Amino acid sequence: MRTETTYLTDLAAVLWPCGGLLGHGDGSMRRMAPLHRGNQYLPVPNAHNPRVILPAGNRSAATRGITSFAQGHSLKERLRTLLLTGAFASGVAPLLLRDRLYVGAGPGIEHALSTALDRELAIAIHVGPPRANRKPVLLLLTPGGRTIGYAKVAVNELTGRLVRAETRALRHLAERPMRDVTVPRLLYDGEWNGQPLMVQEALPVGDQTDRPTRRQLLRCVTQIVTLAPVRERRLSVSPYRRALDERIAKLGSRPEAAPLRAALHRLPDVHLPFGAWHGDLTRWNIAGTARRSFVWDWERLAMDAPAGFDALHYDLNECVQAGVHPGVHRWLDSGARLLRDPLMAEHGLRPHTVSTVMALYLIDLATRYLQDRQAESGGHLASVDDWLLPALEGLQERAAHEAAHAG
Repeated sequence: MRTETTYLTDLAAVLWPCGGLLGHGDGSMRRMAPLHRGNQYLPVPNAHNPRVILPAGNRSAATRGITSFAQGHSLKERLRTLLLTGAFASGVAPLLLRDRLYVGAGPGIEHALSTALDRELAIAIHVGPPRANRKPVLLLLTPGGRTIGYAKVAVNELTGRLVRAETRALRHLAERPMRDVTVPRLLYDGEWNGQPLMVQEALPVGDQTDRPTRRQLLRCVTQIVTLAPVRERRLSVSPYRRALDERIAKLGSRPEAAPLRAALHRLPDVHLPFGAWHGDLTRWNIAGTARRSFVWDWERLAMDAPAGFDALHYDLNECVQAGVHPGVHRWLDSGARLLRDPLMAEHGLRPHTVSTVMALYLIDLATRYLQDRQAESGGHLASVDDWLLPALEGLQERAAHEAAHAG
């Protein structure tokens, strides 16, 4: 796996064609190269563990970048955000943060985005933890720190597919508004440095919004399902199973492919409702109020999947926050309870099909991880043979029992 400092310099080559060099705040890099004529950015917390990249010369933009990209779901995270925002607001952060990313003075991503949106702007960059689909998310700000929107630019083939897919998804969603769910508007799409680039508006997410309750989550999930006509089909003849079978076949000789294919073909041939799913609904992609949900990151929107996948995905990611193996054990019960909720029943999901849907979700998730080579990037859920295949084996038995005792 590439080092994080290599990732930063590779990323700089995409965002700033003149390139970028890592150095320290003592001026040593400026003596080595003429890049000081360009901008300086601060990798936070450092170049060896970058999560955000903030403009060194703009306190307002840097402070806003910290608060916008903070997860803030634990006390430790909230305290870290408070300390960082205080350091940037007071102007001492550049003195405390040692590493610098010096970028060239030629036209860079800031100029391209300013031209595309026809306004002056500053940027802060979120890079997140290492994973196969890691790509920069750029917070676009006025020089005074007011949020304009978010930009995504691809850095390789996989992220290119995802950026293009999200662009298509936002266009589709603009034509299919949901009653209680708000999605970002697409503001711009094009290319930068040979890679797909898109800009979307910022949603009104902040102190007045929070993670969804169970009821809010299911209300959101069921409205997403209806983005496509909900159709009930027998699993064996559904286009979904045929497509999943083909995806598994494309895994080739990977050792996980055979058990996934066998599991898929052993599931009960039950009738299931199929509709749309977001594809990556987690605490990082949804917030809301009592009346409305705000949902973003639509790069994996799909129009044909068993109803309930989004609820299972959200719940699994919640359960594993304190550890994968105990979390998956909890999810086997909590996910089933979500699918048995009356809101899901209104969309045709029957109690005797719950474990079949959960098994299909795990097969789908494993196939995605293997296609994207997530394990090689260190994702905590990506080692499918460690936790997913054992959980899938138990679900197969549960699904057969439920189907046999239906009615």
